[in-house]
Amino acid sequence: MGTACAGAVAEGDHRRPVVTTLAVRRVRAIGVDIGLWSVGGAAAPTLVVASSRRLADPLPVLETAVATIGRPVEKVALAHPAADGPTAHAEYVFAQVVEQAGCQVLDLTPECGHSMLATATHLHASGRLPAGRGPLLLLTHRSGIWRIVECEIRTLDAEAGVYDAGLGFPLDDRGGDFPLGKVPLVLDIAGVALPVTVVDSGNPYAFVDASALGISSKDGLMTAGDDARTMLREVRTQLAPRLGLADSQVLPKPALLLHTEDGGMYVRALSADDWHPGLALTGLIAVATLVADIAPGYADLSVGHPGGTSTVRLCNQPDGTRVLTVTGRRVTRLAQFPLGV
Repeated sequence: MGTACAGAVAEGDHRRPVVTTLAVRRVRAIGVDIGLWSVGGAAAPTLVVASSRRLADPLPVLETAVATIGRPVEKVALAHPAADGPTAHAEYVFAQVVEQAGCQVLDLTPECGHSMLATATHLHASGRLPAGRGPLLLLTHRSGIWRIVECEIRTLDAEAGVYDAGLGFPLDDRGGDFPLGKVPLVLDIAGVALPVTVVDSGNPYAFVDASALGISSKDGLMTAGDDARTMLREVRTQLAPRLGLADSQVLPKPALLLHTEDGGMYVRALSADDWHPGLALTGLIAVATLVADIAPGYADLSVGHPGGTSTVRLCNQPDGTRVLTVTGRRVTRLAQFPLGV
């Protein structure tokens, strides 16, 4: 993996990406370990870097880790001790490895729910957690919103590196999950009025009412072609500046949302410029956030997508908060690496 022009797209004010060029050096780090993990349903494995000490600037370590393993990687995550403030076992930082002008850079603007599970499992497997039972608490922060994500990890085969994982993702009932409001916007896309709702719960998603494109069935949604894809790209182009993401190539993630007459709910989203083969975990959380206000206090929401069906549970907690829970994700260790030489 080339590093001559490696750099980072850092998250600045209002989520506007800022490109920062950093020199990548192979360094020896004590108290840092790396694992490559596969999560069921994820588009790619996650390279997890765990540090026993809090890092003032995680980017050099992330870049060194990506360079060290000697193989292509699309996702990298860091876990290090959280700063003073919300109680958590670790703070989580995610970066997408992307190509930009012929260079490989780390883009910190997206989020990845599967990588949260990979990170929590790595911490569990490497014994970096304090003794005691209970969920692993990861501190995440996107769009200025801090969240404590609860990850439940169960060992299936420690020697083979196989685990079962789930997470609880809290909703922001202050309205932060709907940065442009809950009332759908109407965008003019190629002369068609498209109702769009933006949900930022993990990743920012722009949900387009599929019926506005004449789509009324699951088959019609799953076979939508280039015209629909082109319109979704334009939705992203129009909304990105309003969300402080004008420089992003992937955010917000546009998706078609279809409610069928038999009560079914289906989603088809773009990943970068092409159709996603399934539904990202953050996409599942986003669509559940969108319909949470009309769901019962405890409800299993099933969402159909090109890869099948995924289920998320909405729970109202005794303190009035609401949590989305996803369970039963298989997490497998693919490899372990030393950091540096």
